[in-house]
Amino acid sequence: MNLRRYIENTFIESVKLRSLLPCGSEILAAVSGGSDSVALLQLLNRFANYMNWELAVLHIDHRARPESREDAVFVKNLAERLSLHCSIEEISPHGSGSVEGYFSAERNRIYSEYSSGNSLVVTGHTASDRAETLIMRLLEGSGLRGLGGMDYLGRGPVRRPLLDFSRSELRDYLETIGQNWVEDPTNQEDSFLRNRIRHSIIPVLESISPGSTYAIARSSANLSQWRDVTAGIIDESLDKLLDGDTFKTDKYLNLPKAVRLGILWAVSGRPRGGKLEIEKTDRWILSKKEGFHILPGGTKITAEGGRISIRKHLRTAGKVENEKQ
Repeated sequence: MNLRRYIENTFIESVKLRSLLPCGSEILAAVSGGSDSVALLQLLNRFANYMNWELAVLHIDHRARPESREDAVFVKNLAERLSLHCSIEEISPHGSGSVEGYFSAERNRIYSEYSSGNSLVVTGHTASDRAETLIMRLLEGSGLRGLGGMDYLGRGPVRRPLLDFSRSELRDYLETIGQNWVEDPTNQEDSFLRNRIRHSIIPVLESISPGSTYAIARSSANLSQWRDVTAGIIDESLDKLLDGDTFKTDKYLNLPKAVRLGILWAVSGRPRGGKLEIEKTDRWILSKKEGFHILPGGTKITAEGGRISIRKHLRTAGKVENEKQ
């Protein structure tokens, strides 16, 4: 089987096997102009009639470099050549904090705005991205939620049908069909952790054990399944524990530590960070002291008379209260 047939057959088999993009779906392809997203668009367009998809294109200009508008023109021209509607959105300059985190939040906001009814947003994340993400989370000391990383079913309407392919495979595919793409120069900069992993760690792992990218991606997939299992255990334990918006301290203390921390994370609104504060609150509950703690996101935990009460998203004068006791 030649490369083109292999890529296309694997793509549609994965889509159908996992029910990622059902027949008749309205699909919005998130296309940056890079090789991964351009390959995604070509594959979606290849099977659009077969699957009766209503396909359109979305390009998000992060305005992170002067030539980003050229990427938008490239994507718009590609969409026009394929007779597809293309929407262009711009992200405002970021403020303080993590640039990557800001961009991710803004993309998710835009995806939510564009998706409605049967609409699905499809992104070009690959097995290479999955492997890089797992390594990043290991370096951060993440738990199962972080180590599970990205999955075929993303947040809300997001779907990732290219997780079975490496970045290099998709580039080879584009070359076989004569399709060019845009090279983002920021992908070569080592100011971002992901780029340092991509340039310095992955090549070493591949030289030690060829196929490491796929092996790490498979580990991430396995971890994501266990993440879903533990999420179900935590939700069930929380339902059994709560009596309204309170629960008995002793009942909480009898739970395994992993479940306790998961419960506190859940009542906090499942934040991306705040692990140390959640662990601190758990130790405080175990001490059976009375008073209150403020969890990440503003949830107030009050201990009194052998019971814990929960008041979510407490704010004072527009700011989350600081821990007082």
